[in-house]
Amino acid sequence: MRFSARIAALLAASAVLVSLCAGTGTAVAKPAPQSASKSKASKKNKKQRRHHRQARARRQASDGKRGVADNISLTSISSKSKAVAKPKATPSSVAGLLFNGARISDFDLMQAAPGAITEVPDPAGSGETNLQMTVNDRDVAPITPTENPRAQLLSPPIIDNGDEFWLSTKFFIPTNFPSSSHGWMSLVSIYGAPFGGSSPWQVEVVDGRLQWMRNGTYNYDVPWQMPLIKGSWVTVLLHERFASDGFVEMWINGQQVSFFNRETRLAMQTMDRSNNGDSNSAKIMQYREAGMFETGTVDFGALKIGTTRESVG
Repeated sequence: MRFSARIAALLAASAVLVSLCAGTGTAVAKPAPQSASKSKASKKNKKQRRHHRQARARRQASDGKRGVADNISLTSISSKSKAVAKPKATPSSVAGLLFNGARISDFDLMQAAPGAITEVPDPAGSGETNLQMTVNDRDVAPITPTENPRAQLLSPPIIDNGDEFWLSTKFFIPTNFPSSSHGWMSLVSIYGAPFGGSSPWQVEVVDGRLQWMRNGTYNYDVPWQMPLIKGSWVTVLLHERFASDGFVEMWINGQQVSFFNRETRLAMQTMDRSNNGDSNSAKIMQYREAGMFETGTVDFGALKIGTTRESVG
């Protein structure tokens, strides 16, 4: 009986409340569902925030800190692009030499607009033939893999976890290269699957200087830099252990580099989440930030990979 009395009291109170609301014209409204326009606005805001993050990463380039991911497989390219897989390089008679890329046909993969990479006489007049990369600001996807223009040549993927190897090449920046252009232009790196962003390190040109920059694993720091040399060859010799506990040593024009002005052998992750999915390749390239200038040319000498310093000399 007590329970029934309580139920009756509650029903009576509800009736009084409904009556009062009706008399005063007020209504107890349920929360309105989110409108379609608000949902669209929310998605738009998320997209804008994502774009802002990407824009901030791109702007880091002017400080020598590039954070834009180059997250596209080097084998997944539009049929309009010039990406041709070639047979493995023929073994050399030089002891310890694993790869010698002196001609376009020596390389495992070429990615460039048609005619962008050619074999031409040495601009310094030695009579040797070298590789010239002329890249237009429109050499972007789907002609090449990404939104930033490039031309590049890749060795076969012969660098495996734990390998210790030597690399040598050289490049020639012409005297009319626009040093004042803001942005980055990568020249040399080691890279491979899963292609998860920038490679662990790269030799690049930024705002009139030549530098060796690391990726996001080290917050895009710059352990070494020097003024850009134009109108003459710049040689690169690099000694690396490819591993999560690897190291790098480097010589520019025959002089050993001192990283952070204190050490000649820099312990670091030369294999990280950007390139730890499979064997890696060495590559020479003119890969730059879009909008720097209309057309630019960089020449390269042979790219060599070997097990000893003497083999790539």
